[in-house]
Amino acid sequence: MSKKIVIHSKMKDYDVEFIDDPAEHLTEHFNEEVILVIDEQVFEIYKTSLEPVTKKYRTVFLIANENNKTMDYSQEIISRLLLKNIRKSDTLIAIGGGITQDIVTFISSIIFRGVRWIFYPTTLLAQGDSCIGSKSSINFRSYKNLVGTFNPPDHIFISTWFLETLSESEIRSGIGEMMHYFLNSNFEIASKFMSEHTKFFEEVSLLKPFIKQSLLIKRVVIEVDEFDANLRHIFNYGHTFGHAIEAITNYSIPHGQAISIGMNIANFISLKKDMISPQQFEDMYALLKPNIPEFRIHEQNIDDYCTALSKDKKNVGNKLGCILTEGVGKMKKCFVDIDNDFRSLLLTYSQIYG
Repeated sequence: MSKKIVIHSKMKDYDVEFIDDPAEHLTEHFNEEVILVIDEQVFEIYKTSLEPVTKKYRTVFLIANENNKTMDYSQEIISRLLLKNIRKSDTLIAIGGGITQDIVTFISSIIFRGVRWIFYPTTLLAQGDSCIGSKSSINFRSYKNLVGTFNPPDHIFISTWFLETLSESEIRSGIGEMMHYFLNSNFEIASKFMSEHTKFFEEVSLLKPFIKQSLLIKRVVIEVDEFDANLRHIFNYGHTFGHAIEAITNYSIPHGQAISIGMNIANFISLKKDMISPQQFEDMYALLKPNIPEFRIHEQNIDDYCTALSKDKKNVGNKLGCILTEGVGKMKKCFVDIDNDFRSLLLTYSQIYG
């Protein structure tokens, strides 16, 4: 299996390379014209290995949580970079998960009108999904991922070494996001992935071929529609409904597992709209079920849930923009009224599957 994937971007081509020891790689491959931007939690976990690296290069630490994925916090990180004497010729090296990626992608696109950046993703979700595609997404007040830029890195280096300390919940989050690509592709890869998913909690290196497969599926679409104008919308499958779950639970459900619920909701709505058969729904539900956490839409939270859905940036007028399905590999952009019938449908779904 080739260690490198090349992504052709209209902005600049970049590559994904699979490596073994990231600390050794960091030590050997760069000069003094780099500044590390590291999730401080990642640094604490891998301090023994990463401390020599941070002593070699200028380093800025950030607190990677959803509340800090904002323009205000991005400005704070820029201030710290200025204290490290950042120059236009410097390269930022991001080490962390998706939130670290979002912040560094955004910052690197605006400071000096753009500086080079490199990414070492440390979560399964970032390795199997967000590391490619060029997007940054920053929250604005109560609106999730409202602002951002397209700014691909120069290189991405993936090591499953980082996955060895992930909790089961974090691995499940990555599994959910990768499953949304596999269900966008074909039933065989989705089925194989979920038939082996329990092994991943014991041996994370087994994820490597699936990480690569997930990125290859995503690459096909982003090379056609890098700037999310049409075809790439299919990757919002599960996300419209999942993001709203994150919002009303204050992100207590990991992103990829919220997306797993979101895919099942999208499939249920598709079933009720006669877009898929009961058997197709059950086949997809059987794959998703092991990764769906406990969550229920009920009379006490449905108003909050519908309000969160109404803020989705893909909406048009009063209609909810979402991706529904005509079967595995057959996603379709649809617009749905958030009305009483829709609310009843959500409550019915949760009574059965919540």
